[in-house]
Amino acid sequence: MSKGAALKVRLLIATASLALFGAVFAAPAMAKGKHVLTVCKHGCRYASIQKAVNNVKKGRNSVVKVKPGVYHEGVQVFGHKYDGLSIQGKAKNPRKTILDGDNARIKGQPAQNGVDGLNVDNLKVRRMWARDYPANGIFVHADPGNHCHGFVMNKDLASFNRSYGLFAKHCTGGRITNSQGWGHGDSAIYIGETPPQKNPDWTEIANDKAYLNVLGFSGTNAKYVDIHDSMFFNNGLGLGPNTLDSELFQPNAHGRIHDNDIFWNNFNYFLPKSPVKTVSGGLGQIGNQTINYPTGVGVALFGSDGWVVRDNRIFGNFFWGVATFSNALDTTGKALSEHNRVIDNRFGRFGTDKNRFDIYNDGSGKGNCFEGNQSSTFDLTADHANPKSFIYPGCPPPATAGTGSVMGDGTLSSGQVGELANYVLSDPPCSQEDGWVEHSHPAFKGITPIDTKNLGQCK
Repeated sequence: MSKGAALKVRLLIATASLALFGAVFAAPAMAKGKHVLTVCKHGCRYASIQKAVNNVKKGRNSVVKVKPGVYHEGVQVFGHKYDGLSIQGKAKNPRKTILDGDNARIKGQPAQNGVDGLNVDNLKVRRMWARDYPANGIFVHADPGNHCHGFVMNKDLASFNRSYGLFAKHCTGGRITNSQGWGHGDSAIYIGETPPQKNPDWTEIANDKAYLNVLGFSGTNAKYVDIHDSMFFNNGLGLGPNTLDSELFQPNAHGRIHDNDIFWNNFNYFLPKSPVKTVSGGLGQIGNQTINYPTGVGVALFGSDGWVVRDNRIFGNFFWGVATFSNALDTTGKALSEHNRVIDNRFGRFGTDKNRFDIYNDGSGKGNCFEGNQSSTFDLTADHANPKSFIYPGCPPPATAGTGSVMGDGTLSSGQVGELANYVLSDPPCSQEDGWVEHSHPAFKGITPIDTKNLGQCK
């Protein structure tokens, strides 16, 4: 081959290589039949997650992969165009791919949430850490009349967002798994306003950890929630399904809390040096007094209907292990504590790490029962109006147990309800701890119990 012919061949090869490089750079990659849009701080087509999301044509055909780094932005995923979209950190460790709310912006405005998915089905967020947002970490929700079915949050972290960490509202059939949340002014994990379903698609919460929050789990008007094999510790309240008439789809109903470790929920976030401040203005008023969530409690079923609490390990909570009570201020009749079963739980770590009382019931609702719990102690006030068999019946409960009613005019009776009222109306609210029975905790899985003595004096 002559020198001229050889030069032409080399030029053709170089031109073809450049064209191939340009095509690869310009178009999304393909992985398992999906378009992959890669995000990184330098050298990728997309320098922000939002820009990649904006270029998604069909969610079910697309994956946004985010390389390690700190991204100061909010990500909005609005509409069913994005059904099936995956947003995921490329690193196996979610601590390496961070959505940071510090000076984060979206469309020129301060970002309120790390990821905000509205009216999207099967949105998946994996291996991301959302922290320090003014509202929520990862938020999936639907407008009334719309839907967000089948969401997935897996191997995610959420920390020190002002309200919620991993948050689903008005959604059905989702999963929050293998994730952690801490430092929230409401709850690390929240399921709320679940629409009623004839053939329910349950939401699964599994293998999660929630700690150093006002509540580990909260669920206003939540339904069909299966919470298992998780840890709720060092919160003010471990788990608090609740019914409020301020939100849609009363009551909270048909939930399962089983095979969890629920312990040391003695975080008095009302103290002056607490790193977390509640966003709640309280659950209501009686006169000029504010009703606050109870602290020192493992599980509180508040106006709950048909929840099962079973096979959990519940210990070291300085007031109650499990408490069931109605919403005395709800006049709709939909906020009653009814048909709940507290069965086969192991309280107090064989006497080495007791709750003050293992079980509390206000006696207001029908159909609640308590059976097969190991080493259980029942809270009975000195002036309780009904016998223990009425307040704490076995399973199945007799028809005569529970009144099936609760006061709706703000008045409170003596006995069981009076004790609850005095506790949640504590003034100042940090003085709830005056009712605790405190003690040291034996070691458990390398976790350090919260020491509220470092959080200042109650004033």
